[in-house]
Amino acid sequence: MDVPLAHLDRPFDYLVPAELDDVAVPGTRVKVRFAGQLVDGWLLSRADDSGHTGRLAYLEKVVSPEPVLAPEIARLARAVADRYAGSLADVLRLAVPPRHARVEKEPRDDDPAAVAPAAEPTAAEPTADPVDPRGWRDYPTGPALLRALTDGRAPRAVWSALPGEDWAARYADAVAATVAGGRGAVVVVPDARDLDRLDAALTTVLGPGRHVSLSAALGPARRYRAFLAARRGRVPVVIGTRAAMFAPVDRLGLVAIWDDGDDLHSEPRAPYPHARDVLLTRAQLAEAGALVGGFARTAEAQLLLETGWAREVVADRATVRARVPAIAPTGDDPQLARDPGAATARLPSLAWTAARDAVRADLPVLVQVPRRGYLPSISCADCRTPARCAHCAGPLALPSAGGTPACRWCARVAAAYACPQCGGRRLRA
Repeated sequence: MDVPLAHLDRPFDYLVPAELDDVAVPGTRVKVRFAGQLVDGWLLSRADDSGHTGRLAYLEKVVSPEPVLAPEIARLARAVADRYAGSLADVLRLAVPPRHARVEKEPRDDDPAAVAPAAEPTAAEPTADPVDPRGWRDYPTGPALLRALTDGRAPRAVWSALPGEDWAARYADAVAATVAGGRGAVVVVPDARDLDRLDAALTTVLGPGRHVSLSAALGPARRYRAFLAARRGRVPVVIGTRAAMFAPVDRLGLVAIWDDGDDLHSEPRAPYPHARDVLLTRAQLAEAGALVGGFARTAEAQLLLETGWAREVVADRATVRARVPAIAPTGDDPQLARDPGAATARLPSLAWTAARDAVRADLPVLVQVPRRGYLPSISCADCRTPARCAHCAGPLALPSAGGTPACRWCARVAAAYACPQCGGRRLRA
């Protein structure tokens, strides 16, 4: 039942009327009478006998004959509810999108935008052609990961992407290898921009109509249409934002998440599951492969490696050194010896030279400051002596162009500040 109360978080037995016997199948939405009220519920299973000794009530109505709740997702929802101390009803609200009756009544063969054309294969069918590892060759264990997915095994990997890596193309290769092995895949990304990149990469590798995208931004009809395409087994691959972590996929062979440290992967509604934990739980229950990737490894991903649950996929040091951008520190002793003015300049000469050369080469330049504020540190405009608070010796700062100097430590205002060295009253950055 769809009643989010902890003491009612368990299945209840009901009798199925003879007139509903054909449409009352596991996974359908139903309405039942509970405590004198008509409430929504899910038909989880059918049995010939019940262990209940009392009198059972009958199902009132089958809302839709569409079995939208897959058995795998029902087991996953129960595991997620137990892990996060939530109720099954709360998790199922996240797992199954709201019903859209008009979409359910649409003919199943006239949806070219969400399902594969009739002439194309509509399920994950094994193929004999291996997937070209291409960019995965930069990682010593990358080609082995693709071979394991193609062979139908369940590898678990934590991938540290190289700087500038086309991660969407690498994920598309992993998904293509999974599909080549006759299984399906679910990939979750943080936001719509990443979803668009992955959608374009998968269309290039798999062809059009072989996957669907799931996200809350699609709208009720499009989201439910894509969900039904996956539930009916019309497509082997589902990608999306955190809304796709419960997507039903037949013969699941791979779950993958990109940038698992992004806050957008955390569900803001109870019981607040994280997409990474849901996908890893799903891989464990379905005996599927798992791929956790990002440019930076999270503490949770490192724990997967330290416990032996997953293996790392990283490039060797020579490749990393060749791909990492050049980094030059400013303000060190050799630089100050060559350019003494770098200590007081707003932009050090080394940074200025790099920016100038980049602009000449028609390249973008990003200047990032370490803290907010108009002038977080000021000094005397005449002798360059740092301006300090007369009470605590803390640094003075200007909050705005017409603001009054104030201490950043004790917040005292220094309206009549005078330099203790030269007596000057003008201030500068």
